Amino acid sequence: MSNLMASFNAGVSGLHSAQASLNTTSHNLANAQTKGYVRQQVLVMDSFYQSAIGPHDNVMQVGTGTVIAKTRQIRNTFLDAQYRLQLGRQCFYEQNQSAAMELEDMLGELEGEQFQESITEFQSALRSLSENPENIVFKDQVVSIASKFIERARALQNQLNTYQTSLNTEVINQVDRINEIITEIKDYNQLIRKYEATGDGANDYRDKRNDLLDELGQYINFDANEEVDGVVTIYAEGSFLLDSSTQYFLTTAYESDTSKLLKPVWATGGDFFRRDSLAYSTANNTDVGSLWGLLVARGSYAAIYNDMPVKPLESDEKYMAGGTFDQRAYDRDMDQYKKDVEVYNGVVGASIVMTVQNQLDMLVHGIVTKINNMLCPNKEVTIQTTDAAGNTVTETVTVLDEENSLMGDDKDNTMGTELFSRRSVERYTKMTAQVRQDDGTYKEMEIYKYNEEDPSDIYSLYTIGQLEMNPVVLKDASTLAVKYSLTNGHAKGYAYDEVEKLAGIFDEKIGVLNPNSMNTYNSKDFYVGMVDELANTGFVWNGIVENQQITASSIDDERQNVMGVSTEEELSDLIKFQRCFDASSRYITTISEMLEYIIERLGG
Repeated sequence: MSNLMASFNAGVSGLHSAQASLNTTSHNLANAQTKGYVRQQVLVMDSFYQSAIGPHDNVMQVGTGTVIAKTRQIRNTFLDAQYRLQLGRQCFYEQNQSAAMELEDMLGELEGEQFQESITEFQSALRSLSENPENIVFKDQVVSIASKFIERARALQNQLNTYQTSLNTEVINQVDRINEIITEIKDYNQLIRKYEATGDGANDYRDKRNDLLDELGQYINFDANEEVDGVVTIYAEGSFLLDSSTQYFLTTAYESDTSKLLKPVWATGGDFFRRDSLAYSTANNTDVGSLWGLLVARGSYAAIYNDMPVKPLESDEKYMAGGTFDQRAYDRDMDQYKKDVEVYNGVVGASIVMTVQNQLDMLVHGIVTKINNMLCPNKEVTIQTTDAAGNTVTETVTVLDEENSLMGDDKDNTMGTELFSRRSVERYTKMTAQVRQDDGTYKEMEIYKYNEEDPSDIYSLYTIGQLEMNPVVLKDASTLAVKYSLTNGHAKGYAYDEVEKLAGIFDEKIGVLNPNSMNTYNSKDFYVGMVDELANTGFVWNGIVENQQITASSIDDERQNVMGVSTEEELSDLIKFQRCFDASSRYITTISEMLEYIIERLGG
């Protein structure tokens, strides 16, 4: 009798298992087209066994049926991690590709006029002046076009800086969305732990949580680990965003006290991305996530021309002191140059926005300083001055070379008038000093000391942000230096050849686009080289994005093969479980009839 009752229970457990499998299969079919839904499967295992002693003292075990272990999701955690990694890498390069496209539009067209045209117009105006240096009309034309050149350069720089700053909004949006995702994952953690602790299934909540993890993978690179109670912890950039019970929030802060650019930081303090530079590589997975891609493309500050390291030249006179080449000094400068190149590649060179800012400022700085230096040539002299303690100090300074300088044809025969000025710093400071003569003696003379560019003082630099037209020239174009001075050894008159050289500076080499390039460009070709390099970089990133789309899609297809719902397979399972249900029903009916028969016979 006990064996029959155990058999009856076995049939009931089979009925329950078949019913649960039918319900799960129906649930799969109903959600076959639901985005993010993961196929579920009922795991059935043996229930406990009853032991009995057989007729020959052998131990027999009688099964009592089946039990539902759990209803699981069919997922592959390895494919999940790979998909999120490749999707994050795709988003990283999409941010850089988008920035490159924006910059191409800016460089290619500036309010309907290409910046390249302003360079060509400037050169043409100087060439016309060289043919008619005595004509005030052509001087006015040079001043007017030079002003237009500066205005266009400033307008283009403002567009670059405005675009760079505007990305703050995207940084804020992404940081806010990351916080929202983590909060939602935390909420689902609590629901999953609550329901699964009571033995109920929470797979639909798990689907929602996994969708959020997929979305989080677009923004940052992270590790997600599931604890034994079903809670997921999230670890990113060396710290927890979410542990078993606590969420750690992100916010934004300025890159520095003087910066207008925002970066993600922990609400408790400290940078989110603790990295030494903006450099990235696939080898160490530092090219993952749209948030980091955004920061890399944007850069950390507005770059200027002196962010580009200048390679020391063996032909430089400073290495020939005493008539002998100073190899140690050259090697020392080369070692420093190599270090500076590493810094450049990790900051300016890694950011497409900063690279273009740097190149544009280099172009304008090169043109401006070459023209100014031709109009106002300098030389070095040795002078003696007395310091506050009364000691005599000997030093070498740069001064206006009055002997070789041209002058204007205004009534004052103005000399040393630059075309482009710095807003806050005069080109020369007039002073009286003891100047060393060729015979070694010192003579008190009035000199114009050149206020040199100081890399540590932004206001002393001929950058686009500090440039303006010389107010003296703007007020009176006749002060433009086009005549020989009385001391330069030429007959008094207009310097046709020297003025013609002004137009020729556009054919002189300015430098390389970056320290890793071997090609040097002149003023006319530099801008074209900038645009071409930007286009090539954008083309490369476009190819990377397309490859990443294929890679991520391929991995997702593999995921779907594992976790996706196949209607044909589910329908087949539906029939199978229906037959299991029918078989369990017939089995129970048979056992019931047997029990009824036995009870009737015993009662009779």
